[in-house]
Amino acid sequence: MLSLVRVMANTPRGSWAGCPSFGLRDLLEQGNTRSEKAQLAKDEINRAFEDLGITNFRVEAITRDSASGAEVSQWTITLSSAAEPGKTFSMGFDGNSK
Repeated sequence: MLSLVRVMANTPRGSWAGCPSFGLRDLLEQGNTRSEKAQLAKDEINRAFEDLGITNFRVEAITRDSASGAEVSQWTITLSSAAEPGKTFSMGFDGNSK
């Protein structure tokens, strides 16, 4: 699941016709200057999961770890598992991850 989220984070929003909410790159880039974009990215990941039939995982949080105005943004995405309530999985990545 974390690998799928990494692909989503590096895909431009709306670039995959099969699931328009799949791409997050634009939202995360905008999240550097507008904090509400991280919340929108979280909602979009969860919407994409639903569209793809993924019901066992949800994004609990997306947080920016880098300072405002940093040249490369660093993020942490935290997922929760419906199969294991209370258990979370986190992944860090930066704006240059491919």
